[in-house]
Amino acid sequence: MSLPRKLRCSVITAVACAALGQAGSAQAAEGGPPRHVFRTVPATPMALPAALAFGGPASGPAFQWTGLGQERILRNVQRPQLFAVRPATGKANGRAVLVVPGGGYRFVAIENEGLPIARRLADQGFTAFVLVYRVKPTPVVDADFAAEVNAEIAQRFAPGAPKAADDLAPHGPAVEDARAAMAWLKAHATEQGFDAQRLGYIGFSAGARSGRALVSQASAAEMPDTLALIYGGFYATQPRQPVPPLFLAQAADDPLFPPDGFDIVHNWRQAGQRVELHLYERGGHGFGSMPRGTTADAWLDAYLGWLNRQ
Repeated sequence: MSLPRKLRCSVITAVACAALGQAGSAQAAEGGPPRHVFRTVPATPMALPAALAFGGPASGPAFQWTGLGQERILRNVQRPQLFAVRPATGKANGRAVLVVPGGGYRFVAIENEGLPIARRLADQGFTAFVLVYRVKPTPVVDADFAAEVNAEIAQRFAPGAPKAADDLAPHGPAVEDARAAMAWLKAHATEQGFDAQRLGYIGFSAGARSGRALVSQASAAEMPDTLALIYGGFYATQPRQPVPPLFLAQAADDPLFPPDGFDIVHNWRQAGQRVELHLYERGGHGFGSMPRGTTADAWLDAYLGWLNRQ
């Protein structure tokens, strides 16, 4: 019999928890640790918009596709790329949002936390830009990648393994890519069809961690107009000026970044800036654009309502 999902996720790291949360698991042996189930992606990966002229040239493929449960992910990203999702003709409101998916800095969850979010934003008149950023290298062969993740899960199940999982430090190259994307988009705002002063940021999990680092380091020219952090934890973050309005959404039963305090809310209020906080009773980690039958499924409507009023 499988262990309860909450127990499984409470003892694994970011990439393992994301994998289990998105794809489920199978029992390696009776009473043993859960074993993540990978699948083979279709011969033709999902269609992406044309990449913008960002990130510079590189030899070889920009990234590789891998199947992860119900979705396809990008990993071994060789160079950052931006993909634009635009409103219908005549519907643009002159505003834009940089969308930064999560993935534990091992992959980019573009099919859960990237393109679907961008499409909803475009439906509301926003020009959305999905960032595929550099992540930590993983084995090229999918079976080897699966073995690496499963070994990490097993290690977390070992007797005496640490139980805390809120230890996902920002990955330097990913933060650099987020800052570079903000700067590039503001510099090219006119040709991209939006006001350079109305560019927001929304990040999920690792993408939220990068967003925290960005506003802690950014110059005024790089600072987003609005900041949304989705299941990225509530630990203290000291933003630089000008501090953007902040939107937070998280589930109380998130096993990866448990909301044990509200330090970031206090940081923003001390800085004199507005905060909107949505703490849902259930939803786990990684709910993104995939409904789970909980009140957390309504987070995107709440975000869009908030964003439209900024």
